[in-house]
Amino acid sequence: MKKKRGQENTKNWSLILGIVLVSAVLFFVLIGLFWTPYEPTAISVALKNKPPSLSHPFGTDYMGRDILSRVMQGAGTTFLISIVTVAIGLIFGTFIGAFTGYYGGVVDEILMRLNDTLTSFPSILLALVFVSVIGSGKYNIIIALGVIFVPSFARVVRSEYIVQKELDYVRNAKLLGASDLRIMFVHILPNTVPILLSSTTIGLNNAILAEAGMSYLSLGVQPPDPSLGRMLSEAQSSSLNAPWSALAPGLMIVFTVLGFSMISENIGRGDVGGK
Repeated sequence: MKKKRGQENTKNWSLILGIVLVSAVLFFVLIGLFWTPYEPTAISVALKNKPPSLSHPFGTDYMGRDILSRVMQGAGTTFLISIVTVAIGLIFGTFIGAFTGYYGGVVDEILMRLNDTLTSFPSILLALVFVSVIGSGKYNIIIALGVIFVPSFARVVRSEYIVQKELDYVRNAKLLGASDLRIMFVHILPNTVPILLSSTTIGLNNAILAEAGMSYLSLGVQPPDPSLGRMLSEAQSSSLNAPWSALAPGLMIVFTVLGFSMISENIGRGDVGGK
C-alpha cells in the first residue's frame, strides 16, 4: 500500500512539473506575441556574437540579432505550427477512426492497411517526401505534418470505437432508436476523450520535434522569420565562439518536450506522430 501511494505521489509530482514547464513556456510565448525586447529580425554588425549581458540576457547571434527576442517569437512560431498540425491530425483522424471502427468492413481493412504502411515509416522521413513534392515553407510544413499525423489519430480512435461499440450503453442507444451518427459522436466520442487527451499531448510533443527538425534542415520556417529549429541551424556556424546562440533555443525545445512528455505519461496512454 505504501509503495502504491509512493508511486501515486511520484506521478502527481511528475504531472505538476510537466504542467509547470509547459505553462512557463506558454507564458513566454504569449508575451512574445505582443512584446519583445528588440525587433527579432533587426541586424547589427556592431553587436555580432555578443555574450549574455543585462541589455541582451541571452546574447546576440552571428548577425547581431537579439537571441531572447528571437526565441520568444520563434517559440511562438513553433507552437503555432505544432498546434495547427495536431488539430489537422486530430479532426480528420477522429472522423476516419470513428467511421472505420464503428462500421468495419472492406473500407476499414483498406484504410487500416494504408495506415499501417504510413506508420511503418518515420514521420520525419514522410515529411521530407511531402516537402520535396509541395515545397518548403511554414504553411507547407503544416500541411505535410498534418497529413502525416492523421493515420496515428485514426488508429487510436478506431481501437477505442471497436471496444466501445460492443458495450451495453451503445446497445441500449440502438434499442432506443438513436442514429449511427448520434451514437458515434454523442455517446461514444465523449468516452474517448481520455485517450485523445494523452494522444494530443504526445502529438504536440512529436510535432514540435518534427517542426524543429524540418526547420533545422532549412525546409520549414524560412528567413528572416525565426523558429527554434532554424535558430539551432544558424548557430552551427558560431557554436565554438558563441555557444550561447544555440543554448537558448535548445533549452526551449528540451523544456517543452519534457513538459509534454511528463503530462502525457500521467493522463493516459497513446501514440501519435510516428517515430
